[in-house]
Amino acid sequence: MKKQDGTGFTNVDDMTNPNYFVSYLDAISTLKSIQAYKQKTYSRLEIKEDYHILDVGCGTGDDVRRIAQKVGNIGQIVGVDNSETMVTEARKRSEGLKLPVEYRVCDAHSLEFPDNTFDCCRADRTFQHLKYPQKALAEMVRVARKKAQIVISEPDWETLIIDAGDRALTRKILNFHCDSSRNGWIGRQLPALFNEIGLRDISVDTDTLILSDCSLADKHLGILSAAMRAQQAGIISTTEACDWTSHLEQKSQAGRFFCAITGFSTFGCKP
Repeated sequence: MKKQDGTGFTNVDDMTNPNYFVSYLDAISTLKSIQAYKQKTYSRLEIKEDYHILDVGCGTGDDVRRIAQKVGNIGQIVGVDNSETMVTEARKRSEGLKLPVEYRVCDAHSLEFPDNTFDCCRADRTFQHLKYPQKALAEMVRVARKKAQIVISEPDWETLIIDAGDRALTRKILNFHCDSSRNGWIGRQLPALFNEIGLRDISVDTDTLILSDCSLADKHLGILSAAMRAQQAGIISTTEACDWTSHLEQKSQAGRFFCAITGFSTFGCKP
């Protein structure tokens, strides 16, 4: 079993405590800015009551259940995730709700559906963890019907900013944090991927998450753990890591902490 780290969502079931990731999703979903951008993507999909919808990387199924309320009894939304832990939790949370939902353990790189199955497809904070984003997008396009809307929402980890005293040291830590992510630039890369695969009417919405508490920024974005990992990798010294984290904690206690990251929702239509 593996320890928790910034890449844990790549293979949740192999981690020391898979339920940690369930708790993480629950915590970040409570943030108003997260809820706001999700609602915008729902609206942009122009969901109709008879739609069949695919959610790739559905996690605990929160989005699946919300969208299910829009498709009526003749529609359906299917959530897939590569984690048995997540799918089991999603099924548990849907029990007794009588919603038109289905959950499957499935690899995003090889979706187990026929061509032209879904009226729209979505993925939310999933592609940053995938080994082959291009292949996963091709699969979403394959299973989408003609004129189906596809939306993928992802952060760009190099947009993570923190107001800290030592600029050079902060850049070292945040650049390391971005580069140690599997697809740290995926937010900025999605429009080109959409274009390359032949999607039409491509557009991008941006949303910025702002956090004014150091502990919350670490919980949701892993900023303090990034400093520790940078120290372990030899990017910075132990003293630099301790001084940097201590500085941010002091700023937070004084009400002067500021951290933000920008996410990008890229939309496209299958011709």
